[in-house]
Amino acid sequence: MPKLKPEELAARRMEIIEAARACFLRSGFHQTTTDEICHEASITPGGLYHYFGSKDELIAAVVERSAETATERMRSLIAEADDAESAFRQVAGFFFDAMQDTDIDNVTRLEIEIWAEALMNEELAKTGRSAWKLRQDWLEALVQRGIDDGVYDAKVVEARAMASLLMAIYVGLRVGRLLGGETFDTPGAMRSLFMMHAGRLMSDQAELPVPTG
Repeated sequence: MPKLKPEELAARRMEIIEAARACFLRSGFHQTTTDEICHEASITPGGLYHYFGSKDELIAAVVERSAETATERMRSLIAEADDAESAFRQVAGFFFDAMQDTDIDNVTRLEIEIWAEALMNEELAKTGRSAWKLRQDWLEALVQRGIDDGVYDAKVVEARAMASLLMAIYVGLRVGRLLGGETFDTPGAMRSLFMMHAGRLMSDQAELPVPTG
């Protein structure tokens, strides 16, 4: 293999990761062969193993890259916003668009397959937790900005707790859409989430207990 500059190696590695992701989305990572990935990336098997020592390494790289892409986009949205309220609107729009993406079900299927594999593969589990933490950290930063700007009541809202809840809801919505098919009202569920976030679902008379501890 010709000697490449560091930036060329990095770019080629990224091309392989994107090719692998495309294959995994089509067929799932268990069914995808290295030959398919090589064909998609226009590389020989020897060239592939120059960049990745195993298929597991490539799966981990796909997981890491997906998290990095999402967080990079979110950080840019938050950085561009003038205040917390506009940042929340930007992020809400991003989530709504993501839930309407025609490829979202394939992405969810792949992630479920990876989550199941991670239950038996500790290295992949570590990668998954790191990828989750990237998303969790930026969402926690967004909630904290909301607390600092007075959008949330600092006396009752904890940034990490709120971020954890919102992350879990987003994942649950995607799984619900995948499992429920046409019976799952994705736009309605998203609107309900935003109204719940804005405190607009409860009547004036309703009062629910708040768990402690």
